[in-house]
Amino acid sequence: MYILNWNPSVRQVEASFGGAVTAAEAEVFLEDFRALVVCDDVCDFDLLIDYAKVSRMDDGIRQTLDTAREMAQFSGARKVTVVTRDQDEVQAYTNVRLQQVLEGTEEYVAFGLAA
Repeated sequence: MYILNWNPSVRQVEASFGGAVTAAEAEVFLEDFRALVVCDDVCDFDLLIDYAKVSRMDDGIRQTLDTAREMAQFSGARKVTVVTRDQDEVQAYTNVRLQQVLEGTEEYVAFGLAA
């Protein structure tokens, strides 16, 4: 299950996931996300991807989220923030995307630390 929301007053796109996320659902999300940021021409925005409450993710879901992140950056996102399930995921993402984190265009936070 996911919720995709565009808040023009704060220029933020929020993608929140919960429950079990299937590969088919992730593909539908990616189509909806593409329609929002590419077709609706949303630009100069922040993206928040929150999957901290996901109980199970099918294989390939993280790749889909990475594709959404890249699509957002290509479409003019100022910053992408990802709320992960735990600190281990934060460390893994930060290690892989260190340059973007240091530049301030990406941020990874664990659910317990996001509040």
